[in-house]
Amino acid sequence: MNFEYSADQQAFQESVIKFLQQEYDFEQRQKIQASDAAYSDSIWKTCAELGWLSLPFEEAVGGFGGSAVDTVLLFEELGKHLVLEPFMETLVQLGGVLQASQHPQRATYIEQLMSGELQGAFAHSEPYQNGFDNTLNTKATKLDNGYQLNGCKSVVYNAAAAELFVFSAELDGSKALFLVPAGTEALSQKGYTTVDGREAAELSLVNVLVAEDSLLATGAEAESILNRVLDNTLLAQVAEMVGAMQVLVDTTVEYTKERKQFGVPLSFFQVLQHKMVEMFMATELTRSLMYAAAIKLRDDSDDARAYVAAAKVKADKGAQLVAQFAVQLHGGIGTTDELKVGHYLKHIEVLTKQFGATRNHVSRYQKLR
Repeated sequence: MNFEYSADQQAFQESVIKFLQQEYDFEQRQKIQASDAAYSDSIWKTCAELGWLSLPFEEAVGGFGGSAVDTVLLFEELGKHLVLEPFMETLVQLGGVLQASQHPQRATYIEQLMSGELQGAFAHSEPYQNGFDNTLNTKATKLDNGYQLNGCKSVVYNAAAAELFVFSAELDGSKALFLVPAGTEALSQKGYTTVDGREAAELSLVNVLVAEDSLLATGAEAESILNRVLDNTLLAQVAEMVGAMQVLVDTTVEYTKERKQFGVPLSFFQVLQHKMVEMFMATELTRSLMYAAAIKLRDDSDDARAYVAAAKVKADKGAQLVAQFAVQLHGGIGTTDELKVGHYLKHIEVLTKQFGATRNHVSRYQKLR
């Protein structure tokens, strides 16, 4: 399969690379992480002004009409810098659900997302669930004047900043998606910092009452939207891992050229050269499968979901190998907070577990094929 970015995509990629190199180096990222805020509001507003937040939305609502290929282009660069801003939660997840829905305020919400005025979160994962489980323990009950929601959602990123949530629940034996404003009575959250330095929360719903128009979709429509959003989420995660893998390869090669042992650079030793070749090959093979999955999703191919599952499995295994080798070749310093290598390892470990462990995606791939 031949792949290359278009001239417009290359120009966009160059602008993203330039901005992140100038405004989001490792030191700046560490300052944001150490602050009280979960992300930089000024960076987020600048990204809106640059048009990044309009990328995935269709032109009919004022977006750029970007495809899955544009998604991997952006998220690979975000992964290189371990960006903390909620691109995944607000654009791919909340934005993806809204774009596929028929909600009466759909266009207004999307406009607010693109301008950076609205923050959102996707509350789908539940305790002891692999992310693609067919059963949901969160239940919705139809009432005369709306719906009542009961359940618990786990590891909901961007929950503290979110003004709007999308909840998945079971309604009359089938999946349903609900749009719930933050601050709704009986909706509570318990926030915490994840191992990779981001902010997430456990959400609890105890007899939460929502209006009639909070129901976004149900039945086959909800299942279709949920599958599409989760596939786009997985593809974005793969792209983030590819970006992280590339940085780890480059950083490790440079380090072994400078660090000396027995009077010669570490890169002189053949056994270490072999490890770096393995890191390079894992990165390139993962990138190739990522491109294939992106094209399949863009073209809405029948086997697109299988390609995404395969890409996620390849990324999980390849990224863990690259991260572990990078830490080994850096020695003890690779695990310190002062060096970025350990931070990439932590983020990769989170991405390989979120929305299903590797073995779950192997099973999905077998079923989809």
